[in-house]
Formats: sequence, C-alpha cells, structure tokens
Amino acid sequence: MSDLAENVARVGTGQAAEAWRYASAARAAAALRRREVSSRELVAACEAAWREANPRVNALVLSDFERAHAIARQRDEELATGRPRGPLHGVPFTIKESFDVAGWPTTVGDPAFRDNIAARDAAVVQRLSDAGAVLLGKTNVPLWLRDWQSYNDIYGTTRNPHDLARTPGGSSGGSAAAVSTGLAFFDVGSDIGSSIRNPAHYCGIYSHKSTHGLVSLDGHGLPGGVACPDINVAGPLARSANDLALVLEAIMGPPPDAACAVRFELPRCDAKNLDQIRFGVLSNHLVAPVDAEVERCIVELGRALERRGAQVLWDARPQLDAAELLRTYTLLLRASTCGYLGDEAFASALAAADAANPADTTYASLQYTGAAMRHRDWLKLQPLREKYAAAWRMLFTRVDVLLCPVAATAAFTLNEEGAPWQRTLDVNGEPQPLTTQLFWAGHSGLCGLPSTVAPAGHTASGLPVGVQIVAPLYHDLRSIQVASLLEAEGYAAYAPPGAL
Repeated sequence: MSDLAENVARVGTGQAAEAWRYASAARAAAALRRREVSSRELVAACEAAWREANPRVNALVLSDFERAHAIARQRDEELATGRPRGPLHGVPFTIKESFDVAGWPTTVGDPAFRDNIAARDAAVVQRLSDAGAVLLGKTNVPLWLRDWQSYNDIYGTTRNPHDLARTPGGSSGGSAAAVSTGLAFFDVGSDIGSSIRNPAHYCGIYSHKSTHGLVSLDGHGLPGGVACPDINVAGPLARSANDLALVLEAIMGPPPDAACAVRFELPRCDAKNLDQIRFGVLSNHLVAPVDAEVERCIVELGRALERRGAQVLWDARPQLDAAELLRTYTLLLRASTCGYLGDEAFASALAAADAANPADTTYASLQYTGAAMRHRDWLKLQPLREKYAAAWRMLFTRVDVLLCPVAATAAFTLNEEGAPWQRTLDVNGEPQPLTTQLFWAGHSGLCGLPSTVAPAGHTASGLPVGVQIVAPLYHDLRSIQVASLLEAEGYAAYAPPGAL
C-alpha cells in the first residue's frame, strides 16, 4: 500500500478524522507546530468529511486530493526541517470557484467558460500557498456570482448543511457549506453584495468582508479579474473568529506589482473584554425590514452586552438618506458587474435602460440603468458616496462598531425559478422582494467598510442567525476582535445537526 493510501485508510475514516473535522484553523496550525498532527492527516480528515458530506451538500465542486496529499507531505518535510512558511503552514483550505488556480477552470458558473483554464494562480491563492496552506479544491457559486443561492448548470446546487432544503447563501455559498461541514478549515470568498456575509449568516459560521482594496482581487472573476474593482472585496470564512485574522493577514496586501513598494499594517484592537467596546445596535430598518426572529437575535445580543457592562447605543445609524443610498449602491453595483454580460445580454440591458422610468427605483429597473451607465454618470455619483462615508465617520465618533442584521431572514428554502430579482422572501408573513436585502450589503459596503459576521443565535426551528459587525475603514482587526470576544462568551459556530 502506498504512503498516501495508507494514510487515508488510517486517518481518513477513523476517530482522528472526526477529532479534526470541526477544529479551528488556529488549533490545527498549533498542533502542527507541536508535531501532534501532520498536514497529511489533516488533509485526510478533510477528505473523509468530503466523502461523507459532499454528496449531499455539494459544496466542493473541483478537488484534487492526490495533489493536496503531495503538497501536505512537502509541508510536513518542511516543518520537520525547521522551515515553516507561516502561521497557516500545513492547514488545508478551499477557494471560491471564481478565483483562478493554475491549470483549473474558472467559470463563475457559466457553461460558456467550461474551458477557461487559468494560466496562473490568483493573488489570494498564491499568498496562501506562500504561507504554507494546502489547497484542496474549489467551492460552488451561482451563475455570474449573482444570487443568494449557489447553483449553476455546470456544478449543480449547493445545499445548506443545517437544512438540505435551504440555501447556504451566495455567491460564496459553497465556501460556507464547505467550512460548516468540515470539508476545509477555511475558505476565501468575494463580496460585492453580501456574498461573504450572508453565507456565514445562513450556515452558522464566521466570515470577514475586508476593507475595500485591502486584499488584491487580481485573478478573480472573468477574464482573470482586476486587482481592485469597485466595491468588490475578498475575505475569509472560518469556524472561529481568530481564524479570520490568521487568514486575513496572510492574504492582505497590495496588488503583486505594487508589493515591492507598498505595505499594509492594520491598526490593532487591544480590547480584552466586551465592556471596553462602545456598541451601536441597529436591529431593523424601514427601508429593508427584517424578520422578527432575526431582529430578536440582534436585540437579545445587545441586551446581553448591556448586562456585561458594555455601552450600547440603540437604533444607531449613520445620518444619511438610506433609500438614496440603496439606489446609489444598486446603480454602482450593476455598473461594476456589467462586464459579465454577453453582447446580447448587454444590448438588452441598454434597451431596457432606455425604456426605464426615471422615477422607478426598484431593483428590476435600476439594474439595467446601472449596467448601461455612462462613465460621466458614474463620476457624478461619487460625491454621494463620499457624503455617505462622512456620515459613517461621524457615527464612529460615537460607537466603535455597529451591530446590524446580515439579511432579512435566516436561510430560505431553495428556489431556482426565474431570476433573483423576480423572487420574494417571506418576511413577517409578508412578501418582500429578495433584492431588498441588498440594503444590508450596501449600507456599509458601498463605502468599503469592513464587516465581520459572527453567530448570534438561531430561529425557533434551529436555523443559524448571524450578526454583522461593522467597523471603520482599515479597522478590520477591531470587528474581528469583537467577534472573538463574542465567541468567548458562547456565540460560537456549531456543527450542523445530524453530524453531516
């Protein structure tokens, strides 16, 4: 029997695999340094979870465990000879399908790009490899990364491990489902419309939407991506808040061409207790109402913080026109993503934009106006963005972080009929356009602010509910530290029911 086969047979189906299945990346990395486990054993544990859970969840849609075992063997040899590459040395991870991996396809779920084979690794993938992490495979996405579900005609549907009839979120839904089920110790996704945040909320794990421009998106999307697209960012998903900081510090930095001259050093957050943090709490909003069960979790968290001696400012919000912000965000969002449209689809968008009623502020209309926007019109929206940013800066003179919902509801039942903007959610017994949830993405995302998602409770039926922790620009480690302090108080990720 080969070393690889023997390792899988010994570790991949035994108690050791289960012992590591839901462990944090930080714990795995520490055990590797103490030589209590090998990287090959961790890869085998992830492979065992993949064999057991992935047929039902369908999170990991491209994988190469033979390659991963070979890299893990190399990492073990490096560690044995005193040559660790970094804090993530030997830790297995997965990556969102939209990031390039040399020799693998990047399709963003579009069958037209089945043969789009990447020539080189995306900057994020390269940095994680340089840090010693071990890539297992790619996780599923929706078509063109434009849904809060993750399904496409190439790889099929990804399901929520807490309820297989429900969505794991999107567009980094495969990322969250993989981390939640133990297929990987962490994943890196992208977020322009809550695509990192809502999957963590739906799947009961942690995630971090980084400050805009902090992590290079070189090699993301089609055709290979640009380093710093408007609004869009990359960030980690993990089972522990501390893992978010470990991964973020490995992947952050300027685009590769600027790395020789530019360095990023984030402000540290030294708070050791929750009562050292000034919290703002915004549990609901008239522009985008949230379901009572989601609001309850946010309110109960705020009250718990008050009992622990923390200062809490209720109904905290930046002083801005929220409806105007949502309109501006929707226009800029669709302007940023119109490159995914084929020539025929873009021609249709132009025609729809010409026919649109200027007074119509629904997503169904604004998406075409945004996609067809002239550059001059884009420039004329930038003063509005700066006005919103100034309002956020003023709020952060009164609070250190803002706690708010991630989405209107917990994970909803899978619905693949029609386009996302043609669907509705049941919010407090009333239908709400699915796209109204974009408010909770763009409220802070339009201004590039960092947001960490942490588990905050669950619905009466046991579905996870997360809280969005928004911090000032470049204070990513503050929102992550708050999530870590909450984790220490019991607001932790938990394994899906039935030990998938």
